[in-house]
Amino acid sequence: MADPLQHPLRFKEIIRNYGFGDRWIVREFAKTGLPEDERIAETWEVCDRPGESSLITSGPLAGRTLHEAIETFGERLLGREMIGRFGLRFPLLIKFLDASRALGEQVHPSDDLVRARGLNDFSGKTEGWYMLRVRPGATVECGNRCGVTARELYDAILVGRSRSCMIERAVRPSDAFLLYAGAMHYTAGGVLFYEIMQNSDITIGLGLRPDLPPEERAQRAELAVEAVHLEDGSDYRTCPVTLSDGPNRRTFALACREFSVERLDLAEPSAVDLDGRKFFIVSAIEGTVRVRAPGGEETLRPGQTVLLPAAMGRATVEPQGAAAVLKSYVPDLAADVVSPLRQAGASDETIIALGGRTRLNPLAALLRP
Repeated sequence: MADPLQHPLRFKEIIRNYGFGDRWIVREFAKTGLPEDERIAETWEVCDRPGESSLITSGPLAGRTLHEAIETFGERLLGREMIGRFGLRFPLLIKFLDASRALGEQVHPSDDLVRARGLNDFSGKTEGWYMLRVRPGATVECGNRCGVTARELYDAILVGRSRSCMIERAVRPSDAFLLYAGAMHYTAGGVLFYEIMQNSDITIGLGLRPDLPPEERAQRAELAVEAVHLEDGSDYRTCPVTLSDGPNRRTFALACREFSVERLDLAEPSAVDLDGRKFFIVSAIEGTVRVRAPGGEETLRPGQTVLLPAAMGRATVEPQGAAAVLKSYVPDLAADVVSPLRQAGASDETIIALGGRTRLNPLAALLRP
């Protein structure tokens, strides 16, 4: 009997209809079978959360959920490094997100804060944004203005002005932001991006409803401030590093302990080695690619995603003409990010910039002990 993990895992999207979204994902990407005439704010591409696990739609495991596949195949699907770090818990949540309208002021808690408050989720939430489409004049606000104190932020939240404490940054396609747990962020809209995050769905809003009693407003503002990381001079936009591989280009877009994202611009086939350490997720963002594996293949058009199990051995991403994909994974930072970039001649400072300019950057701690 053929090994079902030798076939790429394709999933049915999980849909979120939030007020900040529209139909941009449907217009831009090769999505089929989505609800018609309904707002599609997010498509959850790969997810395994309590009561909500991605449904496999092709190959030998079609009809089973990702959760069921993990329970059956464990380390062979996730990889020995993932089992060592997370057990059988899937560590990531992958999305496409349409912020046609304002995505409200918010912050996400750290792992420590989740444990301290007894919040009901797997972990805190560090997340990464990779910009795919950007309308003229679009901006992202993230991090704090220099000199902002906890007291100033508390007062601003009480009067609905938390954005006045943030830094506004213009954005372009291919910009990447590493929004560590604790980083305040907001966008007024006009951006469509790929989002990768820890497997958590906790958001702490920095906007308070005006009808809340004063005591509750004060309490919520205090709890929100406790979740915020204040750091003068921080910049959560990363500085990608591009390597040439013949006619192909490999761009490290962002990297932290929780995840790494690479962009592959392909003119010829590119191999993905799966040696049992970890799984990889491949999402097409430009053109068409064929993902070939020992037990089958999947054709991906923009906005479509597959998971490559750790035990697959090797897969090949073959462009049908010029194409680009995002390849995401949970890294061993030293082996998967630092080593290949050093071998290619990148300086330590260049590598560190993949984690943004902040004390939260684990690459800085690794390379400047």
